[in-house]
Amino acid sequence: MAKTNKRLLSVGKKYVFRYRVLGAVGFLLFGILSLSLQWRDYHAVSIIGILEILTGLGIGISGLLLSSRQQKHMIGELENFSYCLESTTRTAVLNFPSPLVVVSIGGAIQWYNRSFAQMVGRENLYEEYLQDLFPELQFSRFVENEQPTPEEYAYKDSSFLVSGQAVRTVRGEITETMVALYFSDLSQIKAYQKQLQDSKVIVCSVMVDNYEEVFKGTPNTSHAALVSEIERCVNDWMEKGEGVSLRYEKDRFMLLFEAAKFEQLLQEKFDILREIKTIEKGNRFPITLSIGVGSIGETVKENQQLSLAALEMALGRGGDQAVIKTPKGFQFYGAKSREMEKSTKVKARVVAHALRDLADQASTVIIMGHRNGDADSVGAAAGLFWALRSHKVDAYIALDKNHNHAQAVLENLMKHEDYAARILNQERALAQIDEKTLLIVVDTHRPSMVEYEDVLRNVNEVVLIDHHRRGEEFLEDTVLSYHEPYASSSSEMVAELLQYMAEGRAMNAAEAEALYSGIYIDTKGFTFKTGVRTFETASYLRKMGADPVNVRRLFRNDLDMYILKSNIISRAKIYRDNIALASCENMGMDTPLVVAQAADELLNIKGIEAAFVLAVTGPKIVISGRSLDSVNVQVILEKLGGGGHITIAGAQVKNNGLEMAELQLRAAIDEVLFDEAPVLEQE
Repeated sequence: MAKTNKRLLSVGKKYVFRYRVLGAVGFLLFGILSLSLQWRDYHAVSIIGILEILTGLGIGISGLLLSSRQQKHMIGELENFSYCLESTTRTAVLNFPSPLVVVSIGGAIQWYNRSFAQMVGRENLYEEYLQDLFPELQFSRFVENEQPTPEEYAYKDSSFLVSGQAVRTVRGEITETMVALYFSDLSQIKAYQKQLQDSKVIVCSVMVDNYEEVFKGTPNTSHAALVSEIERCVNDWMEKGEGVSLRYEKDRFMLLFEAAKFEQLLQEKFDILREIKTIEKGNRFPITLSIGVGSIGETVKENQQLSLAALEMALGRGGDQAVIKTPKGFQFYGAKSREMEKSTKVKARVVAHALRDLADQASTVIIMGHRNGDADSVGAAAGLFWALRSHKVDAYIALDKNHNHAQAVLENLMKHEDYAARILNQERALAQIDEKTLLIVVDTHRPSMVEYEDVLRNVNEVVLIDHHRRGEEFLEDTVLSYHEPYASSSSEMVAELLQYMAEGRAMNAAEAEALYSGIYIDTKGFTFKTGVRTFETASYLRKMGADPVNVRRLFRNDLDMYILKSNIISRAKIYRDNIALASCENMGMDTPLVVAQAADELLNIKGIEAAFVLAVTGPKIVISGRSLDSVNVQVILEKLGGGGHITIAGAQVKNNGLEMAELQLRAAIDEVLFDEAPVLEQE
């Protein structure tokens, strides 16, 4: 400020002095000119010249005197202005409503205003360190960056936006760096945001999963009472959240809640899923619900669309669960019961006719399963291949013949020339693709799990046929999707389609046995996940020439396999009273198969409701899970990136050692079955 005042005084002084001197010089010049000229009246001219000279001298002397006086006046005015400015600035900063603090580059407090002292709740903070007051605040970045981004900081139940900048001052030859930090209180803004968030409308789409099946098995006289009980159960849950409900179809409801009230319902983890099953009004089957929740949309309409997408996910996973659409994907609740088989085959007939039309319009059709194909994947592909070839469609199977778990089934098929010539590796499959190629993906709905991802990326039209419970990763943009998690296997689904796609045509025994093998393996010998339609399909395949004895022969194990399984079983440990855990090192190419069979064998132990077997396979550890449907192994292994069914599931985790993998598995079991937060420690 002193430098500025000095500069202003210098400018003012030069301005006044310059114009006074110019005036004096002008009069002196005119006086001298008058004396030098030879006018007629010499005396008069002399007098005028003398007067001009005297006037010029007078102006010059008065200019000097006035300049000095005006300088003193200007100094006084500037001093008064400087004092007022400094006083005003000092008072404004001290009483600034937002906390302000100035610290040295080392973090020592050099100055602060009253608001900062009130925020901290202390006085005399000079030379104390900011790190002691705000341990998590990285103020050094305000020194390192010219325009640092403000950051949010929580302090004493309040939220602040911290902004600031480094200030460098020069004192002589020493340059000092100070950091000025401003704390803008966001508490009121946060309160308004919370109030707005709490009043946001949450949309729940609710559907009775098995409405048709339940009412078919209920006497007509009990239908009205059953409908009334379903509505009562839904409305009671709605009343807990002080929401509103609308039944817009016989088996569908829409519920609206305020976010704050819905959060309270969420604490009870959708207890309506349990309560709805207790309804008994002459129904032979328990009623189950699927709930889709939309909560992250900007408008009610967006949340309604999100709730329908979440409901579709719940149904794709077998129903009897609630799914919430989140910014990162989906959050799941429930899924405690097994899927109920649908009694109608209308959808299978519609899909069969649609698939046949798509195949007739395509130039070529490629059928592809998942990596390391199993009996279900290979069997489903073989069934579709036979049906399409029967209609003279140019069809192929994309399959790695050297890396799969269905060698016996594949060898049985390869005895026929058509299969030997039309089972393609990735290179040959890519060569067959053109703009009109149709790809049929069977036994998986995850793009990352297909046999050849490049084949999937290069086709324009894709058909999906799968029975696995839906996961977050799903094959989108298909021209036809037949996804039924209630089905025992993809082979069962394909076998039903064949009855409408190739009426009156007979397949050979190898193809019938391939489909039968897929059902046999996925149901563990027609034990798990079987329904009336499963046995009807098996009967159809038996008529087509499938021999159950030959199928049994395809899956016989040698002595070495039995020894490996026995070693795994001997290492089993019991966890949480009814869960068996076993682990083993790499056993070669057959490791996944041995692990799956060992998990099946562990279920034969009395008291065991679920079994998990872990094994090392190079850079990964495979986990196979099995249960007797009282434990949902799919939900457990989804926590580790896997998937499957309620009774059969698998996963692969990074090889950080068997002990760490087992700790991760136990944490997932605790979280899903016992609502315990996972606690993992790793060096």
